[in-house]
Amino acid sequence: SARTEIEQRDRALIAFTIAFMAQLLYLAIRFKWTFGVSAVVAMLHDVLIVVGIFAWLNKPIDGIFLAAAMTIIGLSVNDTVVVFDRVRERWYNSKVGEKFTDLANRAAVETLPRTVNTGLGTMFILAALAIIGGDSLRDFSIALLIGLVVGTYSSVFTATPMVTYLQEKWPLARDKKEQAKVERDDSGAVV
Repeated sequence: SARTEIEQRDRALIAFTIAFMAQLLYLAIRFKWTFGVSAVVAMLHDVLIVVGIFAWLNKPIDGIFLAAAMTIIGLSVNDTVVVFDRVRERWYNSKVGEKFTDLANRAAVETLPRTVNTGLGTMFILAALAIIGGDSLRDFSIALLIGLVVGTYSSVFTATPMVTYLQEKWPLARDKKEQAKVERDDSGAVV
């Protein structure tokens, strides 16, 4: 029995690692690296807070919890991608005098109602599972509730400020032609 639990935990950790690496690959393909780093930091932030709260509550870190953690990663990345898509769209369509920070703040505020509404609908379902579900469903739903709350605010209050900070150091070009030139400059090619 103990050996089976250890094998299940090890398989769950392998699945967690594969899911995490898949998210990293997705972000690397989808965004400039500064956006990807910001999304990964927000994702790690979300998972670490949930792990910390579960450790503090003396809840088990088992396969069910790891399934919840993988779901939290998906939720967190989804929210962050929505915000970052809006930031990128606003930046590419902006005028030369507009600051990236102002556009990022506006994009975060514009996506907040969608994020909160989606989160509230999910929270009602998870709260019902936490109240009337069994022990395993209760832990799963509590982990997801915590992750959903943390993921919602981290997309706006962790990932977006980080990408604005990184934008100051490694700017994202305003249009596609300028972006190609910046990428050539970053690679060391002669322009």
